[in-house]
Amino acid sequence: MKTAFLFPGQGAQTVGMGADIAAAYPKAAALFDKAGEIVGYDLKKICFEGPEEKLNSTEVSQPAIFVTSAAILEVMREDAATAGIKCDVTAGLSLGEYTALYAAGVISFEEGVSLVQKRGQAMQAAADASEGAMVSIIGLEPDKVAAICEEASQGDVLTPANFN
Repeated sequence: MKTAFLFPGQGAQTVGMGADIAAAYPKAAALFDKAGEIVGYDLKKICFEGPEEKLNSTEVSQPAIFVTSAAILEVMREDAATAGIKCDVTAGLSLGEYTALYAAGVISFEEGVSLVQKRGQAMQAAADASEGAMVSIIGLEPDKVAAICEEASQGDVLTPANFN
């Protein structure tokens, strides 16, 4: 049997994430501290205590999710090695691809934090410069989503996309 490590993308963030693992494992806490030095602000405090609005901003949530995932990964690696479990494959959803690259040894932790910080900043700048918006609709059939978009568009462009 093969073992895969899968990593989440943006939207997985929640205030308090990583606090329990950082409290229990000094190695995990050290990654949050190192990330704070790289990004130039107290990422650990935002992850552990919020505020939620700050954590949800793209430029903060991307490094926050990467670091939390990397911290969990490092703790899992120790436990997996002890149990004889070897990771055969890594993958991630969108932002999670960067954590997968880190897990596979393609990029260093420092490179990963720097890359996702720049990615988050660029995405935030693009969103701030646009009049557009995006919303996530969960639990409706695609045809119902399309009908809602058509009705709400009132002559403007409103297009459903990214069905998962």
